[in-house]
Amino acid sequence: MDLSEFARRMPKAELHIHLEGSIIPRTLLTLAKRNHVSLPADNEAGLAELYRFRNFDQFLDTYMMITNCLRTPDDYRLIAYEYGSECARQNIRYAEVTFTILTNTRLTNLSWQEILQGLNAGREQAHTDFGVWWQWIFDIVRNLPDTQESVVNIALAAQELGVIALGLGGNEEGFPPELFEDTFERAKRENLHRVPHAGEISGPKSVWSAIKLLNAERIGHGVRSIEDPRLIEYLWSNSVPLEICPTSNICLKVYPDYAHHPLRKLWDEGLLLTIGSDDPPMFGTDLNNEYQLLVKEFGFTQTELERISLNAIHASFLSQGKKRKLEREFKNEFERLVKL
Repeated sequence: MDLSEFARRMPKAELHIHLEGSIIPRTLLTLAKRNHVSLPADNEAGLAELYRFRNFDQFLDTYMMITNCLRTPDDYRLIAYEYGSECARQNIRYAEVTFTILTNTRLTNLSWQEILQGLNAGREQAHTDFGVWWQWIFDIVRNLPDTQESVVNIALAAQELGVIALGLGGNEEGFPPELFEDTFERAKRENLHRVPHAGEISGPKSVWSAIKLLNAERIGHGVRSIEDPRLIEYLWSNSVPLEICPTSNICLKVYPDYAHHPLRKLWDEGLLLTIGSDDPPMFGTDLNNEYQLLVKEFGFTQTELERISLNAIHASFLSQGKKRKLEREFKNEFERLVKL
């Protein structure tokens, strides 16, 4: 078995994916039709053209357009179940999935409880049918800082319903971590994990602030950390995980191509990296493709593929016992694949 095929078939965990951004085009068209939402395209090819992003703001507008197609608890059940199906197809065994709860309550006039009930119905059916499992990260939208108290209140109230962390997404420019310091301090105080995006559009200063002010346990993206050697040293010595999404970074013009992407340099510095697909249909990718890129574009060996897959388990918010169990399962599967 060649390395690319090994990368495709190996067991994986994913820590950086947005549920709304995971909706496959066929399902999006179905949702738009049944909810009487007009889209700029009426077929999958047209949506693919729509997903050629000029800049980050256009991406955010498109993301909102997709979210606006969701209207009922059954819509949320459907997209959660189909995400589970995609996990099974890619051999993703566990995930931590970001969802923008308050945007969805505002667009639908549903309560967060109704939405989460739909999401969890899909999640549980996917677990029954495919054996995959995931937990939720509810995120604050950066350019709506007035919503942060509501989001953290919901996340804390939903901890027994599968919500394990507070996230922070959206455009970093003009909305620095300093605006959210008190909210993330409260999350830490009340034992809610913290995983803000930082160092994607903005540079190393954003990552430093996420760590120092927001008590970040992982950094969403963080690729621009490479611009600050002192930050690299801090990330390495403190084992702060970075969730790297290479194709997302190319599509959103963070880097012009894979040759300029710093993933390999970050890896060679010994940082704790994980690989994510971010918003896979929007970027024409999936986690299998991202792993194959590790081989084709970044020269990963089989040992390195195995290590970065296990990194996602180590960087997850699972209990230590569940981490050990999943790691054993992964290692056994690696050995089995090698013998094929």
